[in-house]
Amino acid sequence: MAKSKRTNRLRRRQQSRPRSVWDVALHLQTPDEPVWKYLWVVLALAFAARATVALAGDFMLHPDEIMQYLEPAHRLVFGNGVIYWEFFYGARSWLVPGSVAGVLALFKGVGLGAPGWYVGGVELMFCAVSLLIPGGMYFLARRHFGEIAARVALIAGAFWYELVGFAHKPMTEFIATALLMALLALCVRPLKPRIAWLVALLAVLAAAIRMQYAPLALAVLGLYFFRLGKGSRMRLAVAVVAFFLAVGVFDAATWDAGLFHSYFTNIHFNLALEDARSGSSPAYQFLSWLLFASGGLFPLCVAPALRDLRRYGFSLALIALVLIIHSAEAHKEYRFVFVVIPLYLLIGADVVARLAGRVGKPIWTYGLAGAAFAAVSLAGILNALPKQDEAYRLIYAPEKVPVRFIRNQDPGFAAYRYLASAPNVVAVWHVDRAYFDLPGYYYLHRKIPFYDAATGPNSNIQKDVATLHASVSHLVSEAPNLAAPGYVVEKAFGDLRILRRAENASPVRQWQNFTPTLTGDLADQIMRRMGPDVPSPPVNNNIRFVAQE
Repeated sequence: MAKSKRTNRLRRRQQSRPRSVWDVALHLQTPDEPVWKYLWVVLALAFAARATVALAGDFMLHPDEIMQYLEPAHRLVFGNGVIYWEFFYGARSWLVPGSVAGVLALFKGVGLGAPGWYVGGVELMFCAVSLLIPGGMYFLARRHFGEIAARVALIAGAFWYELVGFAHKPMTEFIATALLMALLALCVRPLKPRIAWLVALLAVLAAAIRMQYAPLALAVLGLYFFRLGKGSRMRLAVAVVAFFLAVGVFDAATWDAGLFHSYFTNIHFNLALEDARSGSSPAYQFLSWLLFASGGLFPLCVAPALRDLRRYGFSLALIALVLIIHSAEAHKEYRFVFVVIPLYLLIGADVVARLAGRVGKPIWTYGLAGAAFAAVSLAGILNALPKQDEAYRLIYAPEKVPVRFIRNQDPGFAAYRYLASAPNVVAVWHVDRAYFDLPGYYYLHRKIPFYDAATGPNSNIQKDVATLHASVSHLVSEAPNLAAPGYVVEKAFGDLRILRRAENASPVRQWQNFTPTLTGDLADQIMRRMGPDVPSPPVNNNIRFVAQE
């Protein structure tokens, strides 16, 4: 009772304070209702849904998730991993792979350093981080639209198929979106100057993890800055500068180079690459993808908001900012604008809540809206939405293979999980795929020679039968007619087959280290133009055999 009285006094005091022009523009309010008692129940169910998809099977949204985040982390902790051009030339930050490496080191330290343990552990970590999205949507909508809209937004953020299906992915867009939703929720709450450091941390981290989201983070940070009193603005500015410099120092330390080394390298490289990508997709491409991937919900959420800019202008402005920035770039992928998804769902939640408030029986409105939402979300997770595959495709895979969330998934992951624990696996050659299209050492997890479609022929291991047998114990291929003298089929995963040497006890030629390195002609050419100190690409992809006695 005493706590309730104190809460009511605090609310009345906050409501009696003069509102700034920013509060009025955002029509910020102090809800009369307490925080929903089922908030943590919904978040627990949201985590369960995300964990179910994450642990049900493996799929790849984009090669970067292996190449740029999981594989470097594995190499840092276990010593073996493919090195791609970004990590050879120092064009990527270690913020995300470093966090993955921390989880891997923890599993290794407690004796669970095997893919059967750490793959799921890393996925569950990112699932937990992703809960900042529905949680942030709830607290943002609570202050921006009201408690009822906040509850609808929470449920939408908890169970929308894209937010569930990609929650376990280590992609920078998804992580930065979670941080930005938490930042938005903090920036519209009743002002408490002591949380300025947390606001600064979230804004800087979101921008550092996904540079293209920096304008959005800066816009939200500016909103909070102007809502603060003059005395507290300096505290926020100092915190932002401190965290900004900390990111630069971290980057310098991890690359043994100057402040923000990877960021400058990445920006220079992409500016040089932009000319080669011109005309790759139209400016309206993101709107098309949002239409297909949302099953039509995106325009249904946004169109009503255009008629009430005073209420929805803030949310629409954030969506427009993201779309304009990314539409100006030649190279477009739907994942780039992932942050738009919770923003348009937030608007849709308030549209539904207001519509329900105008009808005599709101339960029917919520029921119909919930049924439509559930149907579209279920169809999405089953890859059954019309033209959905145009938004989510593996852009570098043969024929742009569609992403499959929970069925008809890439059998390569199951095959590499098998190879990680199968007996007598001492060297693997994946005959018909490139490293960037493979699960990598992160799933294979053995310090053994590991060849792909290019490094196998480059190393001349197929010169004759004797050389092949002395180089490879297991062949992996999706070619149904692949046969090699002295190799028999050991196991099949769908169309993918694993062949092993019939006489599989003899050793194979070993490498000096297990870090094959891929740079690529285009990357090498661009990097050489950037300065004389750029390292030269390694010979034979850094594959060097141990000298035989």
